[in-house]
Amino acid sequence: MLSSESREETAAISSSTESQFKPIVFTNEPDDDEDRKLSMGRQNLKKWLGRMVRVTLRNKLVLVGIFSCTDHDQNLVIANCDQFMPDDEEPISYGNVMVPGNQILTFEVDVPKEEDVELIQQTDPETKLATDL
Repeated sequence: MLSSESREETAAISSSTESQFKPIVFTNEPDDDEDRKLSMGRQNLKKWLGRMVRVTLRNKLVLVGIFSCTDHDQNLVIANCDQFMPDDEEPISYGNVMVPGNQILTFEVDVPKEEDVELIQQTDPETKLATDL
């Protein structure tokens, strides 16, 4: 235990010296207004986060789960992932899975109907939909 004198000395020393610690903060937040404007592809990726996706790999395995994140190398992280083999009916549950981008054959997102129409019109306004006819 510290005596009352020791506590007072410790308090005096700590109050008289400033910390030399300077934290470095890393963030994904854009630095300026120019960086805040996302490309159409990045906007779509941001919309798809948290949605159910189906990823087909080059070896014909199918992964189904929740799209969690991606990186510059097109790697994906899928949460609550189930793997479906081409011939098996029962899925194998894995939890969180990192999928290498170079192994992805197709990437499909489960999008509600009203957003599907909006997405098609954003990418190609000339497209005529059955609901427009």
